[in-house]
Amino acid sequence: MGNKDLSLKNKNPETPERRKYIRLNVIFPVEFQFIDSETSGSISEIKQGFTRDVGKGGICLEVNNLEESLEQVLREGRARLDIRLHVPLSRPETKAIAKIAWHEKIKSGYPNKYLIGLSFLQIDPRDSRRIYFHAQRAILTPAIIAVFFFFLVSGLAYFYTTNFKANSENRKLVEELGRLSTKKAELEKKILDLDNKQEAIGCKIVLNEDRIEEYKIRIKDLEKVVGDVKTKDRLITYLREDKNKTKEVIKHVLSQRARFNSSMENLTKENMYLKNRVSKLSKQKISTEDNLKNLLSSFNPVEEKNIAGMYQWIKNHQNKRTGLVMSYEGDKDLEEWAFTYDESLACQCFTLMGDQENAKLILGFYKDRAKKTEGAFSNAYDSYTGKVVEYHVHSGPNIWLGIAIAQYTKKFKDEAYLSVAEDVARWLIMLQRQDKGFGIKGGPKSEWFSTEHNLDAYAFFGMLYKITEEEIYMEAQARTYEWLKKNSFNRLECRLNRGKGDATIATDTFAWAVAAIGPQLLRESGMDPDQIIDFAETNCLVTVDYIRQDGGNTKVTGFDFGKYEHLARGGIVSTEWTSQMAVSFSIMAEYYKDQSEFNRASYYNKKADFYLSEVEKMIISSPSRVGQGQGCLPYASQDDVDTGHGWRVAHGTRTGSTAGTAYAIFAKYKYNPLVLK
Repeated sequence: MGNKDLSLKNKNPETPERRKYIRLNVIFPVEFQFIDSETSGSISEIKQGFTRDVGKGGICLEVNNLEESLEQVLREGRARLDIRLHVPLSRPETKAIAKIAWHEKIKSGYPNKYLIGLSFLQIDPRDSRRIYFHAQRAILTPAIIAVFFFFLVSGLAYFYTTNFKANSENRKLVEELGRLSTKKAELEKKILDLDNKQEAIGCKIVLNEDRIEEYKIRIKDLEKVVGDVKTKDRLITYLREDKNKTKEVIKHVLSQRARFNSSMENLTKENMYLKNRVSKLSKQKISTEDNLKNLLSSFNPVEEKNIAGMYQWIKNHQNKRTGLVMSYEGDKDLEEWAFTYDESLACQCFTLMGDQENAKLILGFYKDRAKKTEGAFSNAYDSYTGKVVEYHVHSGPNIWLGIAIAQYTKKFKDEAYLSVAEDVARWLIMLQRQDKGFGIKGGPKSEWFSTEHNLDAYAFFGMLYKITEEEIYMEAQARTYEWLKKNSFNRLECRLNRGKGDATIATDTFAWAVAAIGPQLLRESGMDPDQIIDFAETNCLVTVDYIRQDGGNTKVTGFDFGKYEHLARGGIVSTEWTSQMAVSFSIMAEYYKDQSEFNRASYYNKKADFYLSEVEKMIISSPSRVGQGQGCLPYASQDDVDTGHGWRVAHGTRTGSTAGTAYAIFAKYKYNPLVLK
């Protein structure tokens, strides 16, 4: 068709070509791209427009802000359009190739606006019928809408009445958990304090009894000396000087004996007092344990419901279009962001709960849709569109994605996503071989080596070896372990360094060392797991004032990201890192149970329960429509503060964190994500 014919049609919008289209009262989006009519090659980027008219043979397309170069292409009429039509109520998009039948510029300037008439050249007949059916259905839409809105208003009224009631009940449930968690934590802390006091007093009693025995021996020796001196006194009575000296010795010995007797009497009295205190403390402990037992009968059902609500909160925030779970609810700076690390935790929650379909949605995104950069996945994607929102590529998030796939594969005996995990492993091994010490650096463009990433890699390689029995993974794990022993184990201070050449205190390295390597292997490597845990409690444990959702103030004890005295912000409690420590306490309890050291196992179980109760005191009701009042956890007790590790806490102590909520669920079910069970 020549340019002259096109201009005539442009001036007459009511040409026969245009009258073939049926007027619609609905508009749906169209993605299109200009292509060369001869070579079918692309001559423009993908654009967006909306339908105005639709018919069996083509559509009228409304396009805004068309570039000057494309206006020329449009006037020449030699191009074709590769289009994707998103018909409402139809899940698959409609694909077609169309020619330009006519066009009309209805607005000039910036932005401009065009109407373009298109005739289909290539389209599936079924898609053509479906579009035309949608057009016919639009004719009946007004009457249908009237009836629909009547039922919609009725349905909404019923829904909001029901939803209001559900939200109200959920909030009451959350408030009840917060109240009971506070009481439970107080009782658990009192039991721990009583245990410590009782142990200290017991030690002092043993020490005093040892000293009493020592004094008895010394008194017996002195009595022997007195007897010998008296004998000597009788033998040398004739020697005045010797007699006087002997009397002085006797006087000194008798004075010492009296002093020792007095000390022994005082220690005996003190021991009697201490034994009375132990008896009283034992009674207090029994009473407190009875109170805790009574409280647990009402607390456990409430906790179970809230844990189920926290899991439902994670499910509610999964976008069914991409499969991704939003990382933070309420932080406008990170709205709709889905961090790859958080997706691993959410996927493992689904796996832990036996929810295979939702786990597959997340893993399917990374297998089929996620864009890679530098051979690996980016740190974050948009949960709604699936596009990259943080282009940094770090080792840790990729490793955690592989861990989630390994846990999924083991749980469901489904190897559909195992190739993704093995691609990540090969990429890591490539990074490992770039370092002469076989350490895995932070990412392709990073020069730092993190203990955390190498602990994750140690666990990940071990999982892949168990699943595939491929020697390459066992060898990579062994190299990672040697790197950890050389660069991360701080045997002098009985802890782990944050990274190679970096002795900064990082709480997660202590928790994940116990979780990834295990207490037994740590001990065999010269690292005492008890001392690692003790170092974390000594240096990273804080107690802060936390403002609850209802405005009340409560004390919360938990773990900071490091040694908070080094930061001007003061102490903050991280729900995720405190839950990580709770998981590590459960691992230590299981270890000592296997060793038949039941007292130590009980001690660590009490610690795990106590810190989980402290975290549960921070629970909030989700205020969003999606959250539906379900319980969830904020990431930390303060907003937007420096963690001390090169990144800041997100906004939103009143809104939920996927990582904090997921790890609390792990702590509740004593689930170790770094080991295949």
